[in-house]
Amino acid sequence: MMWSTWRLNRTALLISLSAIAILITATLTAGLYVPRYPQISWSFSRMCSRWNDVGPCRPETALTLSTLCALLLPLLLGMFVGVPAFAREVDARNHVLALTQSTSRIQWYLAPVIVVFLPISAAMTCLGLALHWATGLSRNSSSALYGPSVSFSWFDFPHFETAGVVLGAYTLLMLLVGSTLVLMFRSGVMSILATLFIFLFIVPVAFTWIAREHYGSPTVENEPINGLYRESEYPPNPYYTTDGTWVVHAGYVDSSGAGVRPRTDRCHEPYPDDYWDPRAGETDEERSERTRLETLDRAARFDDCLSDQGVDRFDIRYYTEDKFWRFQAIETGLMLTFALVAGGVGMWRARRLT
Repeated sequence: MMWSTWRLNRTALLISLSAIAILITATLTAGLYVPRYPQISWSFSRMCSRWNDVGPCRPETALTLSTLCALLLPLLLGMFVGVPAFAREVDARNHVLALTQSTSRIQWYLAPVIVVFLPISAAMTCLGLALHWATGLSRNSSSALYGPSVSFSWFDFPHFETAGVVLGAYTLLMLLVGSTLVLMFRSGVMSILATLFIFLFIVPVAFTWIAREHYGSPTVENEPINGLYRESEYPPNPYYTTDGTWVVHAGYVDSSGAGVRPRTDRCHEPYPDDYWDPRAGETDEERSERTRLETLDRAARFDDCLSDQGVDRFDIRYYTEDKFWRFQAIETGLMLTFALVAGGVGMWRARRLT
């Protein structure tokens, strides 16, 4: 059974493994060049504007394309490897002959999983680890003005999904989902479309935006209201990080910690037309001191206005980067659990094929 499965799927398997090997090679090569440019930090979407650009441009392009391909490969493999692994036999009804032989239905189902799905998933895990190593070298930078910093957090999309062991688990899940859908729908086209829908729901929605921040208890940092500064024309961005911290929520809260959405437009006071003009007999130093005190008074009135609407403070909830591998392990475990469920449903359908 294993030999016949290999003969039926060897082209798809070899193409998949070759493509993954090319991505791993490109990633590792880019990672070797990155340390030559310590003043440059890479982040996703950095690419060459022209192919003849020199310096860190080409390694950055290689990392961007490798990350993008790693993000899409679980979907593509599920659609064009997982689905055809069973669709070839089910559509042509060759499974009827196979199941009349000495091979059991469970063996018939598990053969593509062992011969095709597991090697591809292992290779994708290697790609995720290679991306973690290479992008980890390239996100660090330093300058005389700001000192050491990083250009992104490991928790950011799409780095969490591609730079770690969870990439292999995502791949195995989508391969099993595609194969199981074929056994349910008995239609390759319908299974491909359903695999696309499930992938888009799981990766960017269910886990990236909803579930992941609940894998642990975030650290909470309490800050003063400071509403005038936060609502200014150029407000600070509490989600921006220079140390890899992942901020999951930032906003005004009441005394119990519940979020509050005040009407900040009610708290703005217009400046008089002659606000910046010097008073009669006033020196520049006196004018600066007067405007400074007036700004402090405006800030206090702004905060009082927000307090009247129930605001007690400004909270920032975040995870530090030392939680990254713990979160990777949790999400990998969840993906493998779902993969077992998909595999169980697939075996159940295989036992009922006619």
